[in-house]
Amino acid sequence: MLDYDAEEVTAYLHEHIPITRAMQLEVMPPEPDRLRLLARLKPNLNHQETAFGGSIASLGILAGWTLIHLRLHSSERRYKIVIHKSEIEFQRPIEADFEGTCLFPEEPVWETFLASLQRKGRARIELNPQVMVNGKVAATIKGNFVIRELSDV
Repeated sequence: MLDYDAEEVTAYLHEHIPITRAMQLEVMPPEPDRLRLLARLKPNLNHQETAFGGSIASLGILAGWTLIHLRLHSSERRYKIVIHKSEIEFQRPIEADFEGTCLFPEEPVWETFLASLQRKGRARIELNPQVMVNGKVAATIKGNFVIRELSDV
């Protein structure tokens, strides 16, 4: 389980990734097996009065990005985390506040990723966040993230 202060992480995202403030994104309290982000519907509406597809995709990618960021945060090293490739499948319209969730990768997957990151200074990991509305899956994302260690210059 990740240990973090949800309000502090929300403030960090709002400062460093400005779209999160516009989306009215909130980081939810820690859970044993996943990270959850909440976005309000109103600032993410499209012309059909449902959540805009770009907001849905952003929330899912942010769930994966934030999970990696928090898992690496305790390290003494600094990293650059970017989405390299993503695919999204929209399964239902979103007509209420919605959540981006990302399960923690299985431990062997995470350990292999960390070993590569430590050995090469860079690594890739695939995460599969979901966007939920009213407890139902509204979108699934397949995201490949690239992480590179930043050297102090």
